[in-house]
Amino acid sequence: METQTPEQSRKLYAERDLIPIPGNVPELGIESGYEGVIEKLDYNNDRVYASVLITYSTQQPRGSVLVGLMPEEKVLSYTTV
Repeated sequence: METQTPEQSRKLYAERDLIPIPGNVPELGIESGYEGVIEKLDYNNDRVYASVLITYSTQQPRGSVLVGLMPEEKVLSYTTV
């Protein structure tokens, strides 16, 4: 009988990290500290950016926020769904 190692088995879910939003975004109805799911990290010109998905309590998408992480944390832009 053949067994699968953890490296060979397929994941049934994707692991995502949460990040707090560093500023208020009234258009999405969120305040500073609200946590969203990191969708993508980018590095450009010594700066790090995170694309963060914001969801309702039902896990339906509400919008996304572009957050600058380095050299300082701040909301750069947002989109609604």
